Amino acid sequence: MNINDLNAEIARCDLSIPKLAELIGLDKKTLYSRIKGETSFKQPEIAKISQVLHLSQDKILAIFFADSVS
Repeated sequence: MNINDLNAEIARCDLSIPKLAELIGLDKKTLYSRIKGETSFKQPEIAKISQVLHLSQDKILAIFFADSVS
């Protein structure tokens, strides 16, 4: 997962992590855990985040399926 890209996209949308968690219906502690790599994102969560942040398919792949962890 590319944490830096995800954080950049959240910032571009003028959102905070707690606000993103609220918009996708996820507890903010759970979202922080996912972003830190402590737990994995589930497909429905990725889909909701992608909708809220207006991510392209390429950007989804670059963020959530990157080979290296940032």
